[in-house]
This record gives sequence, C-alpha cells and structure tokens, in this order.
Amino acid sequence: MSRIVGQPKTLKRINRDIIKSIIKEAGPISKPEIAKITKLSTVTVNKIVENLLEEDIVKISGIGESTGGRRAQLFEYNGDLANVIVLYYYKNSYIGAISNIIGEIKYIREFKIRTDKFEDVMEDTYKTIEDLIENSDGIEIKAIGLGVPGVVKDGIISDIPNIPSWENINLKAILEEKYDYTICIENDVNLTAIGIYQDKFSDRFKNMALVYFGDGIGSGLIINEQLFKGATNFAGELSYLKTKKHFNYEDEDSKYKGNFERYIYEIKKQIKNNKEDTEKFKKALINTLVDGLTNLLCVLNPEVLVIQSDELTKKDIEEIEILICKNINKENMPRIIKLQDDMKYSINGVITMCLIETITSYSVSNRGGNK
Repeated sequence: MSRIVGQPKTLKRINRDIIKSIIKEAGPISKPEIAKITKLSTVTVNKIVENLLEEDIVKISGIGESTGGRRAQLFEYNGDLANVIVLYYYKNSYIGAISNIIGEIKYIREFKIRTDKFEDVMEDTYKTIEDLIENSDGIEIKAIGLGVPGVVKDGIISDIPNIPSWENINLKAILEEKYDYTICIENDVNLTAIGIYQDKFSDRFKNMALVYFGDGIGSGLIINEQLFKGATNFAGELSYLKTKKHFNYEDEDSKYKGNFERYIYEIKKQIKNNKEDTEKFKKALINTLVDGLTNLLCVLNPEVLVIQSDELTKKDIEEIEILICKNINKENMPRIIKLQDDMKYSINGVITMCLIETITSYSVSNRGGNK
C-alpha cells in the first residue's frame, strides 16, 4: 500500500477506515495480519483496533493458531452494532426484513398492502415500517430502504403503474419527515440487479444486464461494477422500447404505457384466456422478447444477460438465444443465464443500498447479504 501524504487528523481517519474495512471484509483477523496487509506500524494498528473495541465497532472472536509464540487474538466486525430496515414491493405486498450492518438478515416476513388510494398505501407502508422497528430489539437503526416498481429520482417516483397514487410523489421527503433515519429509495429491478451481481458475478464480470419478466418488465444494468441509472435515472426502463406487433389485437386501456411492456402484457393475457391457441401466442411472446432483448444487447453489449422469470422455460430461453443470434453475430452474444424470481436477491439489493448510504467502505462489488 503506497504512503498517503496529508494532515495528521486526515491520516488517522484514513487509517481507521482502512482497518475497519479490512476487519469487516477479512475478519476474523489478527493485528499482525492487519499490519502486514496495511503496512502500518504495529503500534498504529494496536491503537486503532483498541479504539474500535472500546466503541464496540469490532469484537474479539477468538484466538488464532499457534505459530510457535503467543497466539494472537482475532477480531471481527460487530455486525449487531446497528440494523437496517428494508421493504421490497412485490405483487401488492412488501417483503420486509431487518438486517445487521454486515448484511445478515435477522427477521423477514410478508406484509399485504393496499395500492389504489394514496392514504391506504401510506398507512400500510407506515404499519410495515413500525412492525420492523418493533422487531429490531432496540438496536440502532441506520437506514430504512425501499425497493419500488418505478423510476426514482431525488426521492420522487414516476412511471409506477402498480402503485398509481405514488406517481410524481416525493416519497423520500414524506418518510424523512416522519422518521429520523436515513431514507433510501430505488427502483426494484435495479436493486435486484445489485443483489444478483454481488451474489453471483462480481468476481467474474464487470458488466451485467438483468431483465425481469413477470408482473411487468424491467431491467437493471451493471456497468464497470457499478449500477448504471442514466442522466435522469431512466436507464433500463425497457417498457418504452419500440417493438413489432407480432399478433393483431384491439388496443385496450392498459396500466402499461410503454410499447414493449404493453405488447407483452396483452400476449400474456391472450395465453391465459385462449388455452387452445397457446402455441401461437407463445411464439408471439418469444418474438416480442427477442425484439426487445436485441435492442438492449446492441446498446450495452454486456458480458452476461440474466433473465429472471418464473414463466419462461429453459427451452424458451434457448429459442430466444437462437433467434437473437440471427440478428447479431454470435461473438457479440453474452452468456444468457435464467434465474428464478428469487426474493433473496432483491432483499440483498435493498440491504446493499442502505449499507452504501451509511457505511462508506461498502460498494456494489462487496459481497454481503444472506446467501
């Protein structure tokens, strides 16, 4: 580690942050090991670790193996020093959870919510948060995080057909006025992308695109190991992609305004209502998805494309890949991986967002959460 020149107070703070980060990521770890990694003096490491112990930021976790001399104490981050509270919207419910500050989930349950009226959805949101606060065992709460199915910019939510009463509402400001905690709000699929990336791909790839196909359609984009949201946080809103209409139907009023998402919604409705023509409509669905995914791949050229869906089969994904290869050269195709709609990725993404906001040493590429 190269030496950093600066004011003594600044250097002390930097050294402290470095040691905290190492104990958090590599613990249980001894003082000699910390000194070896940081190239800081033993005296400096001893003093900082002792201060962290006094503040309960780290704790003694055991004794290391003998190397011929006195066995060294091992230290690890005190994850239970504080909690974060997370809510993730999913099919007219919140999946609510409590996590400690090293990403371990301590409590999780589903809360049904009403979404038609603003007063109702806010009342149910408050009830969910209050339940989670009550189950935090009096431990300090660092942040409250929400994953919502819409575009989020400066706390203001837009393009949210599943909770229409939140359109253009500054939800962050409303919650900050009621709760004296850091409030973090982000698009749900963006958070799921963070959770999937840190759990499965951060040690192998720098770029990943997630496409969620279920109750609507959306995507989360990881570019150079960071969540990419665009200039107005609109990046990844696939709903508005222009795609070909692969079957004729009369346009009906739909909660989905985007071309791509509305077509998929109508096709899925036909599949559900016309059992005898399922094959025809399934073909239209596959072709529509190929149109949208080809556009996405041509713009982003990711290393891996994750399709998260309970509705598409492995055979469907293979057919999609074959058809996309007719549009672009195979050498430009990413690895396509199908994942089930697993809530653990989404919850871990919200936890990570909260930790990024409250613990400066945390990043998207850190591994954390309840694996």
